[in-house]
Amino acid sequence: MKMMENTPIKFRILEFLEDGPKRTEVICEALAKEYAGHDNDYGKAKIKYDCIELASAGILSEDDFVIDTEGIFQKDKLLVTYSLSPLGKDYLEYLKGTVKPQKV
Repeated sequence: MKMMENTPIKFRILEFLEDGPKRTEVICEALAKEYAGHDNDYGKAKIKYDCIELASAGILSEDDFVIDTEGIFQKDKLLVTYSLSPLGKDYLEYLKGTVKPQKV
């Protein structure tokens, strides 16, 4: 069981990035399968927006950008490679010590 399973999705995004940088489509595709109601275009867009919010707060770093010209995820939209910032790493450690997964 993942530590952050059945927790708010933003917590899970941090844990998902713990082992290294990942691009938008990798994050969204993987987490959409874990959260009920997210395995569709709208759900994946919500996860993408959560990543943008976490980056805006300084919890994630935006390491690289590329336009999705091939339609891998969302044709002609920006694909961003995210990683945990130093603040994000500290926050993840804090969450691991305080957050208890919900039973579903």
